[in-house]
Amino acid sequence: MTTTGVILGKFMPPHEGHVALVRTASYLVDRLTIILSASDKDPISPSMRKSWMESLFPEAVVIVANNGAEPLASDSPDWGPIIRGFHPEAIDRVIGSEGYIVDLARSLNAQHFILDPMWMAFPANSVDVREDPFNHWKSIPDYVRPYFQKRLTLVGPESTGKSYMADVLAQKFGGPYVPEYGRPYEKYRVAGDYRAEELHYIVDGHVAHRKTLSLKAGPILFEDTDPLLTAVWAEMLLGRSLPDLEARIELPDHYLLLDANAPWEEDPLRYYGKQELRQKFFTKIKTKLDAFDASYTLISGDWAEREAQAIAVVEKMMKSPKMHGGADAQK
Repeated sequence: MTTTGVILGKFMPPHEGHVALVRTASYLVDRLTIILSASDKDPISPSMRKSWMESLFPEAVVIVANNGAEPLASDSPDWGPIIRGFHPEAIDRVIGSEGYIVDLARSLNAQHFILDPMWMAFPANSVDVREDPFNHWKSIPDYVRPYFQKRLTLVGPESTGKSYMADVLAQKFGGPYVPEYGRPYEKYRVAGDYRAEELHYIVDGHVAHRKTLSLKAGPILFEDTDPLLTAVWAEMLLGRSLPDLEARIELPDHYLLLDANAPWEEDPLRYYGKQELRQKFFTKIKTKLDAFDASYTLISGDWAEREAQAIAVVEKMMKSPKMHGGADAQK
């Protein structure tokens, strides 16, 4: 006989305690339905939370119960009829971590299972995560992290320390960092003049890699190069801009622009070693940042000075959470 179960919660956002709760529930029932309590005033949209829960628990059915202008209290007796409307078949078990589950289970003629009611295994709650996500980072599941994460992208001409600096910052503040995709592409491409579509391939590879690594990165996602810098590469390599590529630019929270006065290191994958070309490249990058009204800090000096400047920027970014203007962040 198939055993059915229900979990009710806001999951705003889901944290590792919720993950443990739902995983434990999966051992108690054969078919699990997650009822996501929502209202029009929620600080995180129901669609975003539904997407998170479906990504975290693909075997469960996730249903949004939006109660309109005002949220419905979790212990309201109205939840019994509401859940029956979503789940007309018999419900065997109601699973949760708070006492209201007992009355809810009784109203549904089901058995209650209250798991870790004092949150001892995972001492986290959604309010704390929303208000101070960086200090509760370990409590945030992978799929939820990009919503709260800030992105810091390093740009500059060749041989200015972008990869080195990204690695230093990731090791100090938590990684991994997103490596430049253009280098492996360059290493294995067929020799010859670049074609416009190749720059799009580089953006494809870089963005896909970034989305994957963001799930495992820390509060700040460090990124070596991005589509904006690839757009500048297009101007250098092709002698013209690519508007369709520039339309794909998603600005990070902040850029570190590394100036062109670092020592040149020979590398068979590098193109522009002459200082006048490096300076031209730098000027084009700065112009592009200004054209997109991007937030950036100029990093200059010797390696120690550059590292100190970059660390100061990150420390400032860590002092405040990412702001959301009501719209969903990247999914």
